[in-house]
Amino acid sequence: MPTDKTIPRSRNSYSIWTPVSIRFSDQDPLAHVNNVAITAFLESGRVGFFNQVLDSPEILARGLVLARLTVDYLNEITYPGTVEVGGRLSSIGERSVITHYAAFHGDTCCVVSESVNVFFDPETRRSTIPPEEVRAALDRLLAEQ
Repeated sequence: MPTDKTIPRSRNSYSIWTPVSIRFSDQDPLAHVNNVAITAFLESGRVGFFNQVLDSPEILARGLVLARLTVDYLNEITYPGTVEVGGRLSSIGERSVITHYAAFHGDTCCVVSESVNVFFDPETRRSTIPPEEVRAALDRLLAEQ
């Protein structure tokens, strides 16, 4: 179960957006987008979210790992089209942040997701406290939401 039981399902709850094109190969035999493809859409949204918020691809590439992912499938997604993945910050811990995502196909919220993201030191292979400028950027975003 998500740690926050109220993952928003409305567009206005999300401030950072990542468009993702639906590929023909994302479909399953039932002609809707497969759950594996949907988690890839969410990954694109997560990467896009942190790239915009932290403005530091190095932190995302080397110092932030996904510790937990929950996905609730609300409505089917079909080919063709674009999915828009909205991201928002839910909470900040000492070494982690919880983020929420919603995938919209047109005006319909099709998927909501929660991620626990842990700051990680690749040299020690352990969780770590984020740099001060990262924490400040996250604090600003949380205050603005």
